[in-house]
Amino acid sequence: MRFCSLGSLSAYRNLRKKQVQNIEHPSNDEVEYGGQPMSINASGMVLEREAENEVQPMIETHNVAHERESETMIEGSSEAPKIKKHRGPTKKTDIHARTMEERTPIILNCYGQPIGPTRKDVKDLSRFLGTIAQTTEFAPLNYVNWPSVPTHDQIWEYVLEKFMIPPEGRSWVLETVNLSWRGYKSKLKKMYLEAVEKGSNLDELYELVPEDELKDLISYWNTSPAKEQSKKNKRNREKLDDMHTMGPSSYAALRHKLKQEDPNKQEPSKAKVYRESRIRNPKKTYKTSYGNTKANM
Repeated sequence: MRFCSLGSLSAYRNLRKKQVQNIEHPSNDEVEYGGQPMSINASGMVLEREAENEVQPMIETHNVAHERESETMIEGSSEAPKIKKHRGPTKKTDIHARTMEERTPIILNCYGQPIGPTRKDVKDLSRFLGTIAQTTEFAPLNYVNWPSVPTHDQIWEYVLEKFMIPPEGRSWVLETVNLSWRGYKSKLKKMYLEAVEKGSNLDELYELVPEDELKDLISYWNTSPAKEQSKKNKRNREKLDDMHTMGPSSYAALRHKLKQEDPNKQEPSKAKVYRESRIRNPKKTYKTSYGNTKANM
């Protein structure tokens, strides 16, 4: 069954059960997880054989590459922040309904990143990939990390049905879905923790996630290693106070735009890209301070 395949949360939970059972009889047994040999020490904890084989828990961050930072308060303002209305989730039904003849061509730069033909096309592609990350048929949520998800080929083939992308863009496409997938899991966890804190039911979550996947996620979130990694990731995330303000636009698209605006068509400097990516709208409110950004400029 899919939910017990290598790298899935079900496989992880089974491994943890075996570790707990082995605590009474300490040993340095070797087990296989996700197709990789790993060791269990006397305390029942998994020891990584190599750094790249480490099981990466759900990362407690949002997709800062594609979403504008939350706008909640004005620095130095005594006025209460205005409650901002948020639209519903992006679905991009028009793109999902495209036929092969209606596909939009995508232009890549030398790094395989989309830069055109227009900024709207690049944004549409990015938002479309975000909807794939929230589709459990393409990106099931009960896997520990992205390399374990077995649907990479299906995702790429489906994207090619809606956009004309050169083969060099495959890595960027899958990495973008990966970032959105991790961000979506973070959002679901926040909803779960809020429901637990309020003592309310999980009906809203069950509307978004299949029951078996949600149970796997909740079981994983409540494991000690996942909790410890979550705390560590949260501390690291709080240290980020110099965020870009480009929204769903990418650095690749910004560099291309600045190059086209240059009279000599020269590549923009890193300093110019930095300044342009952190321009703030005085009419908007931002969560983080602008002091460090100004100092860097």
